[in-house]
Amino acid sequence: MIINEDININQNIKNDSVSLWLIATIFTLITLIIIGGITRLTESGLSITEWQPISGIFFPFSELSWQKEFDKYKLIPEFIIVNQSMSLGEFKIIYFWEWFHRSLARLLGLVFFIPCLYFWYRKKFSKKEKIFLPFILLMGVTEAFVGWYMVQSGLVENTNVSQYRLATHLSIAFLILGGLFLLYLLRSEKIVFLESKPTPVLKISSLILLILTFVQIILGAFMSGTRSGLSYNTWPLIDGEFIPDGLFSISVWYLNFFENPLTIHFDHRILAYILCVIIFIQFIYINKKFSSTPYKRSSLYLLSIMLYQVIVGIIAVIYQVPIIIGVLHQFGAVLLFLAALRHFYLIICCQFRFLKEPALNHR
Repeated sequence: MIINEDININQNIKNDSVSLWLIATIFTLITLIIIGGITRLTESGLSITEWQPISGIFFPFSELSWQKEFDKYKLIPEFIIVNQSMSLGEFKIIYFWEWFHRSLARLLGLVFFIPCLYFWYRKKFSKKEKIFLPFILLMGVTEAFVGWYMVQSGLVENTNVSQYRLATHLSIAFLILGGLFLLYLLRSEKIVFLESKPTPVLKISSLILLILTFVQIILGAFMSGTRSGLSYNTWPLIDGEFIPDGLFSISVWYLNFFENPLTIHFDHRILAYILCVIIFIQFIYINKKFSSTPYKRSSLYLLSIMLYQVIVGIIAVIYQVPIIIGVLHQFGAVLLFLAALRHFYLIICCQFRFLKEPALNHR
């Protein structure tokens, strides 16, 4: 019998009920993040001016209900300053996206909480999972409050939500996503078959890659919150310069990184280039170091997703962020984050089994 050298990590996946529940929860959260992106891109986030966790689930079907909601919207600065000519029909469109986003968030809470109680009662969780799951629940509750706190920033004086609160809202969403995905990996993918151990360089670079990917996502939120993506619509240069003037035009220097659209835009581009370099070097290194391993596939996934993300990002910049391109870019961010997290998990967290040279076993 010949020992098959091309053993991969997917042989360890358990299709048990808890793993399926985690997959369903992750899928629902990814959908929620994408709908959140659509809500932002269609400028729908301020259309519902109240936070009603229970009664807010009901959609306004009657004309009287619609008119009441529209009248509330007419009182906020966004309508008074920006959307005075908006019709009731146009309002219904932006209202739908915000209502859908909030309703899906409620559904996500149920998808996570009810099965979690059941599995806890049935003693399906390990001790580590019982420590981890309450933190995810706490982050979910915090996310709901932060979401409303973000909306509030655009209801008084400002016509836009605070980029700080928007970045916090998106960051928590990705932390929850990462926690759920890590739980799934811990249940399903535990052994990697290798020719040799991962080197310290590979371990450190995979950690740096994961951290920088998360930072890049936060920068993307600041890009959206300051509308930086709608300015400087040239590539590869920014208005004819690689390092443009005005990066530190705000006198308090550190505020430029959070409030200066040019600096935020520049940082987002530069970090994308840095991520490309790290991922490409890892891809070359892994393909030279390991002949048959999940690492090769993982590095290929990362490289492919990063190239996709860069191309979509360039298109978004040049064409001033069309809605469909913006949505594809946000989806790419989700894929890149999950790929970077799994790559880190394979290198750092998995147990190792060493492959032997193919041999014949004689009876």
